[in-house]
Amino acid sequence: MKRTLLDITQKISRKLGDTQLIPTDLNHPTYSIWQATGWRFVDILREIENRTNQNRIRVIINTQYIGADDYIVEQGQNGLVFKFIKNQFQYTLENDDYIEVTGDIEQYA
Repeated sequence: MKRTLLDITQKISRKLGDTQLIPTDLNHPTYSIWQATGWRFVDILREIENRTNQNRIRVIINTQYIGADDYIVEQGQNGLVFKFIKNQFQYTLENDDYIEVTGDIEQYA
């Protein structure tokens, strides 16, 4: 399918999505699992589709930026699923932690 100039321009000038995560499973032995229900990765131009999902977003926990090696992000049935690797953190993630995600994501119905 050929892309129109308008389509390309909209994808380049698109605003970044911004959402908060909710805890799903904090008792998993390896991961602290959080979810962004109703969110997915945006389809992007072919030239930059080779970037990994972690490089397309920014994760902030309690105002601290988290590196891409500290978590795994997947597209689940109900939205984006974030698996924070427990061994990578000096503290335990709890229900009241504030986790924000910004990047190439969009909300859907």
